Amino acid sequence: MKKITQLLLILPFLLFSCSSDDDSSENNETNPEAKPEFAMTATINGKEFKANNPYGTNLYSSTNIWSYYPKEDFVMLQGRQGGVFGDPEINIWLKRTDIKVGTYKFTIDEESPATHAIDLTDNSNEEFEETKEGSITITEVNTKTKVVKGKFNFTTYPGYDEVNKINFTITNGTFNYQYEDIK
Repeated sequence: MKKITQLLLILPFLLFSCSSDDDSSENNETNPEAKPEFAMTATINGKEFKANNPYGTNLYSSTNIWSYYPKEDFVMLQGRQGGVFGDPEINIWLKRTDIKVGTYKFTIDEESPATHAIDLTDNSNEEFEETKEGSITITEVNTKTKVVKGKFNFTTYPGYDEVNKINFTITNGTFNYQYEDIK
C-alpha cells in the first residue's frame, strides 16, 4: 500500500517535469525573425513614438493614396500609434528597386522621389507637416521572409501655416516590416 501511495505521489511530478521530444534547441533560442512588439519606433520632439500598422501588425500597407508613390514602384510602411484611429503616423515609402542595405538621404518632399521617402502626419494640430530633410538606413533585408529592418531620422516644417509654425524633429527611428507577401 505504501508503494502505491508513493507512486501516486511521484507520478504527477514525473509526468509534468518531462520535456517533450518535439522541443529542439532552435525553439528555445531567440527567433531572429520573430515579429516585433512595435514595427516602428522613434522620438518625436522628445516624445516616445511606438507604432504598428493601423491593424496592429508589421505588414506593409496594401494601399497608397499618393500617385507619386505608385504601388508598383514603392512599398509603404505605415506606423500609426494607437491603431486604426490613432495619431500620429509616420509613413515610409521604399522604392522597390532600392530595398537593399545602405543609407539614403532625402530633402524637401518631392512629387517624384529618386529613392525612399518619409513623412509625418500629426492630426493633433491644424498644421500640414512637410518633410524637410533626413535619412533612411536599411540595415537588413531578408529576401526569404521579406522582412526589411532599418533606422531613420528626419525633420519637418509647417507647410502652409504661417502662424503656428511647429517644426518636428524625429530621431532614433527604427522599423521592422514585412515588405511584401511571401510566395
